[in-house]
Order: sequence, then structure tokens, then C-alpha cells
Amino acid sequence: MMSAQLNPPPGSALASATAGAQQPTAAESSSPGTDLETSAPPLRNRAGDSKNPFVRAHTDTLVHWQLLDDEALARAKAENKLIFLTIGFLASHYCHLTRQDSFCNPRIANILNEHFIPIIVDREERPDIDTIYMNYNLSLNSGGGWPLNMFLTPDLEPVFGGTYWTGPGVHTSKSETDTGDEPLEFLVILQKLLSVWPEEEVRVRDEAKKSVIELRRFSGEGTLNADSASRQPSQTVDSEFEGEVDLDQIEEAYTRIAATFDPMCGGFGQEPKFPTSAKLSTLLRATQFPKEVQDVVGAQDCGYVSTMALHTLRRMIAGGMHDHVGGGFHRLSVTRDWSLPSFEKLLIDNSLLLGVFLDAWLLVGGTEQSEFASTVIEVADYITSDRMISSTGGFVSSEAADSVNKKGDSIMQQGAFYLWTRKEFDSVIGDEQESEVAAAYWDVQEHGNVDRSHDPHDEFLNQNVLRIVRNHARLTKQLGLSDDDVPKIIASAREKLRAFRDKERVQPAIDTKVVTAYNGMAIAALARTALALRHTGGEFAAKGETYLAAAKKAAEFIKTQLWDASSQVLYRVWADGRSDTRAFADDYAYLIEASLELYEATSDESWLQWADELQAVQIKLFYDSVTPSADEPSASRCGAFYSTTSRSPHAILRVKDAMDSAQPSVNAVSASNLFRLGALLGDKKYSYLAKETVNAFGVEMLEHPHLFPGLLCGVVSWRLGASQLVSISHGPASKELAKFFKAPRASLSTLLYLGGPSSWLRSRNPALGDVPQETGLFVLENGSYRRHETAGSEPMATDSV
Repeated sequence: MMSAQLNPPPGSALASATAGAQQPTAAESSSPGTDLETSAPPLRNRAGDSKNPFVRAHTDTLVHWQLLDDEALARAKAENKLIFLTIGFLASHYCHLTRQDSFCNPRIANILNEHFIPIIVDREERPDIDTIYMNYNLSLNSGGGWPLNMFLTPDLEPVFGGTYWTGPGVHTSKSETDTGDEPLEFLVILQKLLSVWPEEEVRVRDEAKKSVIELRRFSGEGTLNADSASRQPSQTVDSEFEGEVDLDQIEEAYTRIAATFDPMCGGFGQEPKFPTSAKLSTLLRATQFPKEVQDVVGAQDCGYVSTMALHTLRRMIAGGMHDHVGGGFHRLSVTRDWSLPSFEKLLIDNSLLLGVFLDAWLLVGGTEQSEFASTVIEVADYITSDRMISSTGGFVSSEAADSVNKKGDSIMQQGAFYLWTRKEFDSVIGDEQESEVAAAYWDVQEHGNVDRSHDPHDEFLNQNVLRIVRNHARLTKQLGLSDDDVPKIIASAREKLRAFRDKERVQPAIDTKVVTAYNGMAIAALARTALALRHTGGEFAAKGETYLAAAKKAAEFIKTQLWDASSQVLYRVWADGRSDTRAFADDYAYLIEASLELYEATSDESWLQWADELQAVQIKLFYDSVTPSADEPSASRCGAFYSTTSRSPHAILRVKDAMDSAQPSVNAVSASNLFRLGALLGDKKYSYLAKETVNAFGVEMLEHPHLFPGLLCGVVSWRLGASQLVSISHGPASKELAKFFKAPRASLSTLLYLGGPSSWLRSRNPALGDVPQETGLFVLENGSYRRHETAGSEPMATDSV
């Protein structure tokens, strides 16, 4: 397999072709091609034919971009050319740099247009394509990132790949990339690839086919239990499902996660640092899991791992990854201490963090005065702001990292919208004392506060990233102010900075596409937040109603515009119209979760019915059934969900996903949904498939449990079961349900509403039995009801990823 860092094995086609390679010259544009090239019409830039904002942003580049479709692949085969595939997303700083420095460069564009078939893909629209080739990149390198640049055979088999490559005359350093490796030069790479294909095609094709075999092995997650599953052909949904994964793996996972914890700065590992919401969520649950889990892990250890998560969240709030003026969080921190962010702001990160901060707030008290309360409100406000909600009601994907420094400028800079010089900071705030206090609070310095080691090219010279370095109490003591003065001064300074920023600066570009999966995350988080705030009362209750209304509107948009009820087809993207891209397993998973949360938040049975409908489709399209099927002769048949259907266009293999990364894995979310639906609907098949999904990754979880925090919550559901709460003739506003909605997500309870006549629910769930005639909150056990003791110690939160 060829190394993505251009260090091929001795004797390989790439090694022989790259020996002594020099910078490309103008003469190289006339190297020979095939006879078919002369008869085919010249390539034209088709980026403008797409509705996708990221793709369309390349319309004015010099590269003749093709779309990933049959037309482009047919041309690659007819002309027998390598495909150059670039995968990225609109908000990315390094995608912007590549577009500016490489794709607008005449020498690079000329080579790509003459000797390759250049294809561009938005990773957010085609996560399946991104995952396949990112796995290829990860199998050869220590990290990943975007843009992801690949050279492929006309059959889409990988020949060579990497992430960010510098344009002509651009020099960067290790600290500036996601991978930590010094980027290669684009022109040098093109020079080395130019002669490989025409001179060593047979050998390159052979190596590419071997790469696919290796890639299939590297991407084999969730298939290692195939032999175990095949030995249970007679097992039915009524059988007691066995499996090797147990509560012990939670203890082991916590131990390994704790070994990577950064006790000084919070977070895990070194720089760069990501929010890792699934990991933080699982850590926060430690003290809220049922007693059986705490007995295995140890009560003291549960307290410690929960503290790790709380400390990390506090450092994130204080750090530069947090937008202290406009709210919300950036994508990641470049530095260990969270001081310097990568300035993209994504819907996915803020939606997932909202759920984590909500749990943290509820864990420490859940009152208006409790720690994390203001962060919950701030993040929810950001998600539901005019910037993040499209005119259709759906939530847009992101805000870009780069923007112009001031109106009238033409060159965009990373973080320009969020950075401040001390002079500008003082001028905007006006009042000298207020500016002094605010500058001390946010570490605003005369010559900037970005460490030179992270700014080798003076990109942030004299600029300041706002971050909290002195809390209110410390400032009060240091400056001799009263306890009430500092909060008022900081609030006043924040409002002045925000008003100036919104009025005088050019806001970053918005990726306006509405993605089903990302909207599912936002809807679920907002619905949960709304109910917790409703039962807090006061101004929080009014905020909650605003968030719930936004969540319902987004869900209605997806239901009417991206869900075809007649054909039972869900679509992934809306961008000035519905994209042809059909939904992937994660779209179904997050939308099902959102529908379940809306059902609990509204008591509207139609949301539960839609969740059930979507779940049936997800199983049909994506589930790797243990039962052999004529339609799936190559399936591993060991349970769990593939990310794509068996007919996903232009995908060279199917991948299963259970390791949590920036977002919880599709199988972790799906297992949670199945456990919840199984309990709510009394559906033994759903419960069985949930266990089978967890079991499919048993081999990997036994060896590396810390990589599967989301799925470990499914182990708790599997081993300990769920408590079924039934609210009769009461809606979500019932005071009896306050404890349910005010609890962090950790225990094993689900909530069902039984009000008036409900023929669908009663027919769907025969386990409901004879429903009591009186109103109130009950626990349903084996078809029998007992009144729930609100003041009791029973856990009162649904199990959800």
C-alpha cells in the first residue's frame, strides 16, 4: 500500500516514479494522454451545477470540477485517467486555504484539468465517501483532517492520499494542521503522480486493489463477531440473549479514559483537543447510573470520573474555544489549554454540547443559580438564533472560520470576526475602568495573547482571543470592587463588543444546507433542554418554550420536505431544494432520537409513531441481519447497522461505526433508540436487535472499551433493563414529571403517555394491559400498574446517547 506521506515501499510503482522528482514545469502540461482525450469535449467546471454550498464555493476557481456521478466516472474510464478527489466542508479554514492557494493557482489547475479528473465532494453530504477514504488515510498516518485529498483509479480504488497540502509559495508548520505533521507541497505531489499512471498503470491498479483489501480489513469494525452470531441460527427474539460484554467493561473504560485525562487543563490527551461529547456524557453519567453499575466501578471512582468531565467543561467555558461575545463554541482547540481555537462553528458540536452542559447543570443542582445554567441558555440561544435557523425552519450546518477583517477588504483571515486588538477593544468599550476590568477578565493584552509558537507567520499578531483568566472573585479582590460590580461590568462590556461586532464586522459565511442528522441532534437537545427549563420555572420556563417551538418547527420541516411518506424514503440534505442524496443510517438514528424526545416533550403520539416508522425503515435498509439474505450475499451477518445501504452510489465498501469520535457513533445512538422503543412499544424485536447491535462489537469492546463510551451505555440497558413510566391523562407539564425531566440522562426509565383514546398505541403495545381508570404517574411491570412514588429514589431519566 502506498504511503500517504509519499514514502512508498522500495520497488513500488510510486517509488520508482518519484525518485529525484522536481517541481513541475510548464512543459509537463503537454505530457501524452490517451487517444480518447482528443475526441472528448474539454472539461468544464460543473461546481455551479450543484446546490451544495461547499461545492458551489468552487465555481470561480480555475479547476474544472466534476461532481461525483456516473458522468465523471465514465469520463475517467474512457480517458483512463486517475481521479483527483477532494473532500471538505465549507466552514473549514484549511479547505478555504486550499481553495485560495491551490485551486486558484494556474499551474496546479492546469495539471489537474489536463491529466486528472478532478471531483469535489462535501463530506457533510456524503459522509460515506468521506469515511471510506479517511479510513484509508488513517490506516497510513497518525491523524486526519480536511481537506481530504485522494488520487483514485477510475474504479475509485485509492492510489495515494493525504490531508492539507500547501500551495505554491505557502509555508506552514506542524502546529497548524490537525495531524501535527508538516504539510507536503501540492505541486510536488502532482509532479510525483504525473508519471505514475501512464508508466506503471498495471502495477498501480494491482496495488490499489490490495489497498481496498487492506482497507476492508482496517474498516472491519462490527464484523469480528460473525462466527459467534452464525452459531445461533435458531435463536429468536424471545430467547435470552447471551454475550461477553458486561458491566465490567464500563469500569475498564473509565480506567483507560482516566489514564489520558489532563488534570491541569481538562480534556484528554494533548493538543489539539476536541469536545468529545460522547465521552463527556458517559463520564457525567457515572454517579447517576444504577447502583449495580456503581457497585462494579466503585462509588469513589464514579465520583472521580464525573469530576473529570465537569473540570473539562469548566475549562472549555473559560477557554478561547468558547465565543464569549456571541455564544456557542468553536470546533476544537489548537492548544492544550483551550486558549486558541480553530474558528469554525458547527451546528453538530453545539447541539451535542448543549446536551452535555444540560446534564452537567442538572447534575450540580439544576436551578437558575446553579453552575452551567448560563452556558445552557447561551448555547441554546445560539442554536436558535437567526444565524442558525434557515427561512425554512431547519437548522443550518455551520459558520465559516474565515472572514474579512473589515468591510471593504477582499482577503479573508482565520478568526477575523472573533479577534480583538487592545486598541479596538478599549475603543469599543469606551469607559476606562470598564475596559480595564474586562481586559483583565478576558486576558486582552497590548501585543496580543496568542503564543508565538502557535502563530509562526504572525497570523494573529497583536490580536487577542477572548478567554477567562481571572474569575469574578479574583477580580473583585484584585481591583478593590464590590461583589456586584464585576458581573455588571463584564455584562456591559460583552453587550458593547457584541453590538459592535454585529454592526461593523462582516460575519463569516454560513453553510445554509440543512442536514437531517445534524437537525436531529439539535431537535433532541433542544427538546430535552425545554422540558428541564419548563420545570425550573421563572424566566427559564419561557426560554424553554422558545426552544421547543424551534425544535418542533425544524422537525416539521424535515417531515414535510425530506421525508417521502409514500415511498418511505428519507433524504439527507436540503440546500435550495431537496438533494437527491438519500439518508444514511445516522440520519435515521438521530431523527428517531429527536422524534422520541419530541414525544416526551409534547405527549403528541404522532412523534412516537413516526419514530417507530423510521426505525422499521432503518432496520430494513441498514441492519446486518444475522439471518442470511439473498439480497446480501456478502454481508457479515453479525448484527448492528452499516452506515450505508448495500447500494450506496459510488461507495466501494460498507462500513460499520461504533467508535465515538466528534459525534456519537450511529450504532450507539441506534442501540439506545431500539432499547427505548422496545420498552415504550413492548416490542421484543426492537429490544433483541438492540442487544444484538451491542453484541456485534463485543470483540472490539472487550479489547478497547474506552473507544466505545456511547455503546457502553447500551450495555447498561442490556444488563439491567428499563423501568417503564406511564403518565395517564397528564401532559409533560405535570408536576409529577418534574423529577423525570430534571434528571441527568443516566438511569433506565422511559416515559409513555396514555390520555384519551389511542387505538394505534394500544394495538402497537399489547403489554399495556388493563390501563388504570384514575389519572397519575404509574410504573408498568409485566402488564401490571403500580402508582409511582414521586418522592422515592427511583431513577427518573430516560436512557439516551
